[in-house]
Amino acid sequence: MSEERGLLRAISWHESFPWLVLFRAALIGFYLRVLFIAYLAVCVLAFGDWIAGHLFEATPAEEAGPFAIKTYSDLLDIFMSSLGRPALHLPRLFGAHTVLGFVGGLFSVLWWVATFSLFGGAISRIAAMEFSVNDRCGMKAAMQHSAKKFTAYFLSPLFPLFGVTLLMLVLVVFGLLNWLATWIAVLTGLVGFLAVLAALGIGMLMVPLVAGWPLMWGAISAECSDHFDALQRTYSYVTQRPFHYVWYLIIACLAGVAGHLAMGLFVGISMSSLATGLTWGQGTEQTEAIMQCTVAGSIWRFWFEAIQFLVPAYDFGYFFSVFSGIYLLLRHDVDQAEMDEIVLDENQPRFAMPALNKDLDGKSDSEGNSKGPED
Repeated sequence: MSEERGLLRAISWHESFPWLVLFRAALIGFYLRVLFIAYLAVCVLAFGDWIAGHLFEATPAEEAGPFAIKTYSDLLDIFMSSLGRPALHLPRLFGAHTVLGFVGGLFSVLWWVATFSLFGGAISRIAAMEFSVNDRCGMKAAMQHSAKKFTAYFLSPLFPLFGVTLLMLVLVVFGLLNWLATWIAVLTGLVGFLAVLAALGIGMLMVPLVAGWPLMWGAISAECSDHFDALQRTYSYVTQRPFHYVWYLIIACLAGVAGHLAMGLFVGISMSSLATGLTWGQGTEQTEAIMQCTVAGSIWRFWFEAIQFLVPAYDFGYFFSVFSGIYLLLRHDVDQAEMDEIVLDENQPRFAMPALNKDLDGKSDSEGNSKGPED
């Protein structure tokens, strides 16, 4: 009697290592519709920081620190510093010594979150459709989705800050009581555990928020839910699968580096080709004269910087694309939901099964209706 032996014919790498899907985000970042949306977002972010630097800074523009924008390269450096720039604005917001500085910090935070909500939400929707059902989501449909869910995207990262503000008020009350007299500080010290609990509560709210706020975009894009559901899912996934999340972040960084280098190579070659072609045609001396001219030099520097903006635009698109994939992976780990489970918009086209027009004998009538078998 012959023994039955199992023969391994193929390995489903995506089933064995589902995190390999994150490398696809590096390709999604190169989609033209994603690059176009991300490019607009980078320009809007730079313009917002330009407004903050010129309207809400008490110091002159030459001493305005990271908000001083003199050239297009400064606009590029603003975004390249960090995609988490709203978090960098928070110390400026709460540590402001003037009302103008506080307003400037608040404006910067809200501007960045609003930009992320509109443009980042559209990119997240495109990526979620690609990861889940491998379906193409056009730029118009993606922007309509982000506009419809703008409130959910906007309030998701800000809503926990309301709780943080309330807990901070508790600590401020303790500080005001201690300021009145030393003997009152003795009394407040007896109930100091309340202040400790408030501080611990702030930490419990802020740590998952800082670590996992991009997952809120993935939750809203995949579930078409509100900010409460996105907040609950983000805190649940980050706290229940922290090591999975860290591993996915490592993979995302590796894939992002590869995509960033590829885009950097593309931009470098494009800029070199533009400079070389112009120099061959107009000569070195004329090139220097044009660049020193106020009008002509500014115009041509603008076009060079326009090409260079593709690098942060790719980073922006990849950032929101890869976190959509990370959200779907964490959802599978925690809720055992399949990757292809996604909520479609109301105007999303559904594809029905094709009509069967043939009868049992393989024949069809002239009107395309099937006929039953003859007796």
